Amino acid sequence: MGTEKRHATCDELCRYIKEEVKAGDIVRLSLGRVYIPGKVITNNNGIIQIKIDGEMIKGLTTIDVEKLKDYLIELEHECEGNVCIIEAIDEEKGGQE
Repeated sequence: MGTEKRHATCDELCRYIKEEVKAGDIVRLSLGRVYIPGKVITNNNGIIQIKIDGEMIKGLTTIDVEKLKDYLIELEHECEGNVCIIEAIDEEKGGQE
């Protein structure tokens, strides 16, 4: 499984989630102090529904990425034998390093 690491602004990260994250993909979102791992059930233009199957927390949750973009720290996206890790950076620095 290949791993790609990169940086993106929060807006670029939101756009990536809207365009690239599909149902069935595995994501691990870091939002502020909250870590949300799970399988994507639906992605409706950046409003993603994730099935969480952790030891302490289980169930479905819906996340509107655009509304929470200021809290995005990192996205780990697993799909088609690839893992893409995108770390959010300040808007002034620009993305895609």
